[in-house]
Amino acid sequence: MKKIKKIAIVFSATRKTDKILVEAREIIKQADSELVCIVNVNQIRSSDLNKISKADLILVFGGDGTMIGSIRSLHSLNIPFLGVNSGTVGFLTDLSISKINNLIHILKGNYKTENRPIFEASTSSRRKEIFLNEVVIHSGSVTKMLDLELSIKDQVIYNLKADGLIVSSSTGSTAYSYSGGGPIISPKLDALSLLPMFSHSSSSHSLLLSNKEEVNLKIKNKNTDTVQIFMDGKKNLKYSKSGLKISNTKKTFKLYHPKDYNYFEACRTKLGWALPIEKFKND
Repeated sequence: MKKIKKIAIVFSATRKTDKILVEAREIIKQADSELVCIVNVNQIRSSDLNKISKADLILVFGGDGTMIGSIRSLHSLNIPFLGVNSGTVGFLTDLSISKINNLIHILKGNYKTENRPIFEASTSSRRKEIFLNEVVIHSGSVTKMLDLELSIKDQVIYNLKADGLIVSSSTGSTAYSYSGGGPIISPKLDALSLLPMFSHSSSSHSLLLSNKEEVNLKIKNKNTDTVQIFMDGKKNLKYSKSGLKISNTKKTFKLYHPKDYNYFEACRTKLGWALPIEKFKND
């Protein structure tokens, strides 16, 4: 891989990053690379976009929320992202602060690349929003159920009575969907997960579909005023009678990983997989 010459840094607005940013500056200098700008993820202006566009890498300091916010704002620049985790779990930010010195190896060209898909949800031709992790449609009330119909093109998948539905990408399978009992999907698998929330049917399990399909979701309830739609954890869309359409934009965002990156090792360490069974001695 080629050396990374110019770096833009995006940092979390809610975490203490002063110390680690000083270290990052020094590492970038040691690697004989150039820092083109440092910006707060919540304060990216048009003047910043011009500077960031000159970078070979966008280095993100924070948790997965900061990483997702950065990608949503900057993916159109077609510049790779690398996350430095100052959060808790962090599946997109895989370079830990304790190993920040490894950044110099990445800047010198020792890294892996990976492309992840970007999806879109729309309630009309004018109301659309991208998502990386998931789109969640919810009744807006803990005790209120939605009467949902899911289909692909003209084929009905199923009708469902539930509080809502989580439609997750493979990237988001370790996030909200996982906490609800959904499957973990390898990023190499082109799939979407559909997970009902508090379904009224005992046979309503999660379902995997090709992420190349357009999923259509309609609510049959007469009153949909309280319905809420969240994209990557934020309320972005208002439901309309035409329904909700979920599709693959065919666009991607690129991630850089350390050379020793292993997705399933991240699952083992961050989700507590394969913990050793205690050995009990016979009395």
